[in-house]
Amino acid sequence: MDIKVNFAVVHELRKEQFKDIQPSFIRQKVFDVTKPAVSKLIVGATSIYGKKNNAAHYGIFAKKTASEFPEEFDGYTKIVISEKSFLEITGSAMGELHAAAKKATAASGGYILFVDYESGNARFLLIAMLKKRDGLRLNEELEPEELIELDLNSLYHAARINFSKFGEYADADDEAKQELNYLSFLSQSAGRSAAGYFVTALGCAVGTASAAATKNLIVESVRFFRDRPNLYPNRIRFKDEVLRYLEQQRDTGLSVKLSEVEAIARQFFPAEMEGQADDLASEFTGHLNSEAVGVPVEFPISKVTLDKYTHVLYKADNWQLKFDRNSLGEGVDAEIRFVEQDRKLIINNLSDQAVEVIRQALADKIDVPVAE
Repeated sequence: MDIKVNFAVVHELRKEQFKDIQPSFIRQKVFDVTKPAVSKLIVGATSIYGKKNNAAHYGIFAKKTASEFPEEFDGYTKIVISEKSFLEITGSAMGELHAAAKKATAASGGYILFVDYESGNARFLLIAMLKKRDGLRLNEELEPEELIELDLNSLYHAARINFSKFGEYADADDEAKQELNYLSFLSQSAGRSAAGYFVTALGCAVGTASAAATKNLIVESVRFFRDRPNLYPNRIRFKDEVLRYLEQQRDTGLSVKLSEVEAIARQFFPAEMEGQADDLASEFTGHLNSEAVGVPVEFPISKVTLDKYTHVLYKADNWQLKFDRNSLGEGVDAEIRFVEQDRKLIINNLSDQAVEVIRQALADKIDVPVAE
């Protein structure tokens, strides 16, 4: 992953479980990002964000929060970036983390990595907690030492803010805001909550835009199969199984879980790819959970959005047609329109069986011939 690092620094939140919190160690200057050990730390942390064991939840800043960080970040986005402004925003975050951890007896601290960076034409602020471990050693100035191996298979806690999406949200109307996220939070497993003092201290609210998540899950998971020759033959059966799963979650009122969608996908991996199954599954969930696609670890399904992918709907002035797509066979891209002048219903791109389904449905609804 190619990234451009604007500024990076590590501070230390000194807190052991069930013990009183100690004053934080606040580093007074940013890292020299050209140093190999520093670069390795930053690339390691940013590259695993959203990957296996680091899957992301999504959300926004809470509307009601005692944290001053959201307001401080808003101000940070409106000024020219500098070492001074970067250290100030990291100091603000550390103050909120210290105050929250102080109230949480069971909380523990660690090294807090801050990185302002650009990747894929987007700018991000990453805040990640790195626990003390043998593989990660920092000197007394909290600077990574040379010639060490970093064990960064997973981040303990992390939050990342997308600057452009933050601005888009600020300019959006109330309806559009319902489908926008600009924050993401890491969870080490699908069953582990992303909430806790780390997230709440920063004034974040864990949530998701369910319509966008539902649509992207369906579209992008099928595209993943369609774009790979070995998976292509199974794309239709896979899509049917995903839609069946989504309908089941809708009917039972349960959330959609990315881990369960991954399990469905694995059922349609060809037998000859058995040795590649884990890597392929990781690539699959990584794509769906990525910043670009934005399907979170777990989310409530959008019934309206799901309906669009499981039904064909045509509306006229005083009546409408609505069919389960399974009853229409393969013709899901049908053209259905009513010509008022001739009082004819025009249907194209549907099988004879599907046309007959519509003909029977219309028999006692409207007295017009069906033109194919």
